[in-house]
Amino acid sequence: MISLLTTIAIFGVGGAVLNIALQGLLLTLVGRSSRTGPRVASGVAIALLLVVLPTLAAANLLTTVAEAGFASAFTASLCVALLIVGSTLLFSAVTTRRSARPESLPRLSGPAVYLGALGICVLVGILGAVTASTLV
Repeated sequence: MISLLTTIAIFGVGGAVLNIALQGLLLTLVGRSSRTGPRVASGVAIALLLVVLPTLAAANLLTTVAEAGFASAFTASLCVALLIVGSTLLFSAVTTRRSARPESLPRLSGPAVYLGALGICVLVGILGAVTASTLV
């Protein structure tokens, strides 16, 4: 149990910090340029972060804990994905409030956004657990 919580804390908090740093870099690059290249590159990096870190968390748990199974790998992967997506939603809400033109940015509120984010996290959790189970 302690190993599961440690894995979630390390990969989840590390992923949230990396995610916020990538989003800050995206805001800096977008502010300087009107090209779509930096937006696409940063979006791809954030998407890769969302898929890779939960998979690594599940693989780490499966290799370090002998009695860990698919359920533990799924739990670790899901919780890491929840922390990363939660940091994305939080950072986007703060950025929208501090923006000079908040009406130009999409609103991230309402149950549909949060249920969609939860659905994405569940899918990423399943993908991470299945990939880690097959690789380990």
